[in-house]
Amino acid sequence: MKKYFGPIFLILTLILLSQSCRTAASLSSTAPNPKWNSGQVIRAHKQTRPEFSYYAARTQLVYESKRQRQKVNLSLRMKYGDTIWMKASVFGVTLAKALITKDKVSYYESLNKTYYEGPTSEIARWIGIPVSMTQLQNILLGQSIMTMGRNADMSIRNNQYILGPLDTGIGWNIHNSIRPDNFRLERAELGSTGVVPTSVELTYSNYAEVAKQLFPEQLNLSVRLPGQITAIELNFKQIDLLDRLNFSYQIPKGFKAINP
Repeated sequence: MKKYFGPIFLILTLILLSQSCRTAASLSSTAPNPKWNSGQVIRAHKQTRPEFSYYAARTQLVYESKRQRQKVNLSLRMKYGDTIWMKASVFGVTLAKALITKDKVSYYESLNKTYYEGPTSEIARWIGIPVSMTQLQNILLGQSIMTMGRNADMSIRNNQYILGPLDTGIGWNIHNSIRPDNFRLERAELGSTGVVPTSVELTYSNYAEVAKQLFPEQLNLSVRLPGQITAIELNFKQIDLLDRLNFSYQIPKGFKAINP
């Protein structure tokens, strides 16, 4: 996945609108309550985590770096707490597919006719942060990537509850910005404390209401390395919550295994 899906897949792992769906305000309409403590804010945030059996979304993804800018259509499917399925395409032509479960990650790309299969734990080697299936889904759902202790440091800034820095214990610190109107995640900032300075920022511009639950309508992600900035914009065009969903996935014959 050197040309199209590789960067997209790795960054997304670091990391829908039906007839009943409406857009939430892009800016918080309620001011933070200075009397609230971090435990109250964290509990409210946990309670807003969407719950569903199966989720399907059509999205448009824009990937931009110093060398290239690409736009692809991305079909996204999830089984709650269990599976993530993705298909990237341009003009109806499939560029790549990926399947992530609790134990296994697999993807193939059509242009170079290559594929990869390995344990989900391998994602940690690619991005430097151990992530579980739940954490991967949290990124896509606008939920904190890590569990926040009720005694976490909290301040109020720019009309947001700011929780952090939260020490992951693996060389990264996280700041979470929580909206006071619906207690969904507005921004997550991750900074490496290692030798190579690296920062990751997730921003959720809008939320859409589907079946009385709030889902991200737009996700912006940027990764900063020395001399390099990579940005992704993910716009969710349609969201469906379903009782059943197909996760068909099969590596085509003749594709060559790779070790990314």
